[in-house]
Amino acid sequence: MKKKGKILLTFVIFSIIQSGWGQTPEQSPEATSETYTLESLLDATKQNHPELLKLQEEYKRSLLDVQDAWWALGPTVDMQISGTYMVNPPVGPVYLNVDELLNSISWGSVKPTSNGQYVKVFDGMENTLYNIQLGLTQPIFTWGKITNAIKLYKQISNIKQSQITQQTQQLETELKTRLISLYYLKNILAVIDEEEGYTSRMVQVSEEAEKSGMLLHQEVVDAKIQAKELEIARQDLKEQITNQLLELERTSGISGLSLDNIDYNFVTDFIKEFEQLLAQDPDQLEKVILSGNQTSIKMLTQLQDISKTAEEIAKGYENWKPDFALQMTGGYSGSRVPFFEPNYLRKDDYSLNISIGIKTTIWDGGKKIRDVSRKKSEVQTAQINKDDARSNLAQTFKTQWNAAQVCNMKIEYQDLKIESASGKIAQKQQIYESGYGSETDLLSAKIERCNAQIEKEKQALSRAAACLTIEFLLEK
Repeated sequence: MKKKGKILLTFVIFSIIQSGWGQTPEQSPEATSETYTLESLLDATKQNHPELLKLQEEYKRSLLDVQDAWWALGPTVDMQISGTYMVNPPVGPVYLNVDELLNSISWGSVKPTSNGQYVKVFDGMENTLYNIQLGLTQPIFTWGKITNAIKLYKQISNIKQSQITQQTQQLETELKTRLISLYYLKNILAVIDEEEGYTSRMVQVSEEAEKSGMLLHQEVVDAKIQAKELEIARQDLKEQITNQLLELERTSGISGLSLDNIDYNFVTDFIKEFEQLLAQDPDQLEKVILSGNQTSIKMLTQLQDISKTAEEIAKGYENWKPDFALQMTGGYSGSRVPFFEPNYLRKDDYSLNISIGIKTTIWDGGKKIRDVSRKKSEVQTAQINKDDARSNLAQTFKTQWNAAQVCNMKIEYQDLKIESASGKIAQKQQIYESGYGSETDLLSAKIERCNAQIEKEKQALSRAAACLTIEFLLEK
């Protein structure tokens, strides 16, 4: 089996805030009030995802291939039946001259005669000819070709099973990522809704201040720009949410999904898992990923084993190695249908042959020898792919680990900004209520806190994506 390419970690890593996810399918979801949990969506995805379904069918076919390989150890029985009608049979009637027959005998003084009479001694070949042949071929010794073929197809079946496992893990990771993305996007949308109220009031206050001569027109324009930027951000966010939901519908086969009919209770447990994950020793985690138990590494090891088995099969053909087989043939050939016409069987109407056959290729221009060289090269390629995959896994882990740690620091930073902004709000509120402060200063403090909250949600989302990637790499 020939396999090219590197290991593919084919789930998306996750630029959710900046761009939508995947293609937007054409769907007409029906309204539903049902609430969907992580488990129910995962079950639906496993049942409906086309790639997973295709892999399952490929696995079924691989099991049939294994059965075919096993049956190659047993005999092959072939039957051939033919019926022929001859308008002009090649052998016609046979006549005998009676006088010639009498002259061949010594009669003494008296010699009989038939006066030139002819006697028919054979009616000629009949117009019909029937032939039945039954042949049996039993392999005896094939230099391991058959047994290695059984081994090869078992290995192929195992890798098909591993592909199902990997696809299932990938779908689970992708589903978790989409759902947790919707959770944080929903939180961001709520903060934006709150901030829009502050920016709208800021524009109103600025316009009133401009009319009274307390504020320059440029400051009013700046307030309107801030409000418009927030409006655009809100629209982009809604589009991302829509794309996420549509892609989720496509993979799960469930229509009518919305932000409000998804159960997000799983997020709390996920956050705890992420904290525990990031508290572990990264060197130990990397060792686990590269230990060989990771599904992708297992698959590449299986591909390497397949290449080695294919090499052994190729070696069975080199150096003129002959295959040995027992051959038996039996048959009937006659002018009458067996068992249905009278006198169908004569002693010369049937045959039975038993032989030991030897088959080998004497000269093929060196193709068999080159085939062995090809298979050896494929073994080396499989090892290179495996080493490259290990390197990619290590690099991906380090990248995502560092990204998660940076996100943690940014979250802590935004927490400080939120705390600072909350303090400013309390201070500005007190001053404003005392009549010495401006509403603009109070609104600015509230907008500052909203921006810090949005940034915190973004960093939490990025951290979740990185942690889910690491968990995928740790899957066995």
